[in-house]
Amino acid sequence: MFKHLSLSCLLLAIVAPLSVSAAPKVGTISGVVPEAYKSKNSCADSSDWTAAKYGAKFELNNCFKTSDGGAIELKLKGDNSVLTIAENSVVSIKDLIEDDGSGNYVIKPDIRKGYMGFNVEKNKGNKVDFSTGTAAASIRGTEGFIGDNGNAFFAGLKNGRLMILPVNVDSLSIGEGETVIGKGEFAVLKLRSSGDMGFAKILDTLLADTSLTMEEMKAAVIYADSVYQESLLRKSSAADRQAGDRDNMIPQIKYSSYDSLRCVANVSVSDVAKGTEAHLSVVMDGTPISEISVKRNMPKRLALRSGVHEYEFVAENDVGRSSARKKLGCYPMKPFSVKVFGKRHEHIQVPPPPPIPGIEDLIMQTLQFQIRVPDYDPSSLNKVTIRQDGKVILQERLSQIQNLDYQIPVELKRAHKNRFDIEVVHKSGYAVRTAKIYEVDK
Repeated sequence: MFKHLSLSCLLLAIVAPLSVSAAPKVGTISGVVPEAYKSKNSCADSSDWTAAKYGAKFELNNCFKTSDGGAIELKLKGDNSVLTIAENSVVSIKDLIEDDGSGNYVIKPDIRKGYMGFNVEKNKGNKVDFSTGTAAASIRGTEGFIGDNGNAFFAGLKNGRLMILPVNVDSLSIGEGETVIGKGEFAVLKLRSSGDMGFAKILDTLLADTSLTMEEMKAAVIYADSVYQESLLRKSSAADRQAGDRDNMIPQIKYSSYDSLRCVANVSVSDVAKGTEAHLSVVMDGTPISEISVKRNMPKRLALRSGVHEYEFVAENDVGRSSARKKLGCYPMKPFSVKVFGKRHEHIQVPPPPPIPGIEDLIMQTLQFQIRVPDYDPSSLNKVTIRQDGKVILQERLSQIQNLDYQIPVELKRAHKNRFDIEVVHKSGYAVRTAKIYEVDK
């Protein structure tokens, strides 16, 4: 459900047997909703954060953080258990015990900020021990969420049982359909939304209000549960109506963005009814270049071709079609060269003219060079700059660059090394710099 950025569909499987070594590999990042980041060693080391990447491995002591709307799916080896890291959260994988004495495995996420979901498979011995600033909690064969926004701890279960060990307070537990809230003082509520990650987001915001007493918190949470269930009912009714009309549904396509270096366009396809199929195609300059089948609503990356082209992205079925048109330029990172004609350092001997008062001795020369880019396409260039002795004498940008062969008349000084620096920058960011020197005798 990455499509809707809903965290209830993000998955993470609990660890299968691993060898205990320094920072053993725990699993892979199996889904990312930007912005989301990973740090190798510390949640506090700002210099170590890098963008979380789909398919990348992660290990013990790694820390993860997400921004507003972000999420990370972490998949571990083993059974089909899952964990999720929600938006605006910071979580570290601080410990992993391979054998808890009964041949099972324990993983210990530390929630520094925010909340996360879990779905630990039943009839497996593997265990998850959470810790937050307010309490620790332990689960086996359980589905739900757990979080701590600094003002209040909260957790809810769809099924299973959650044992909670608050700081300086007696332990307690909750079961199927129950939610616990509090800090120092805790309340257990029976709610229809218990364990639902969409409701966890509402709780995270609601319980951040420091002005609420415990009784006011309980009342606000019970009311929020009722409102949330009503919204789910409305969505369900709308989905049922849509399903009834699916024979008349036309798939819709929406262009969102593109990557000019990787040569991919990002589109999303909607209104693909369950049990039906749509065809998604890419037309470039009037010619189809690719086609795939789409069986559900989803975002999709589509390959582009090098250069600037007119694209039409088309989604269609037996009922009709929709399309989006864009003129896009694709400039993959490809090395190129600049050839300067003649010797790199040329000595020029020009007899001085008879001295004439008021007439300056000008020596003219033609600086000639050729830019050798792939496909010989000047539209792939971002900027061409020529400097004479450090001063810019010519600069062209983007559409100003009309050819790749340059013949530039220049004026030279006597008894001087006239230096010309040439810089050519590709739209991919790749740059080539070279120089030419004309040394004129007295």
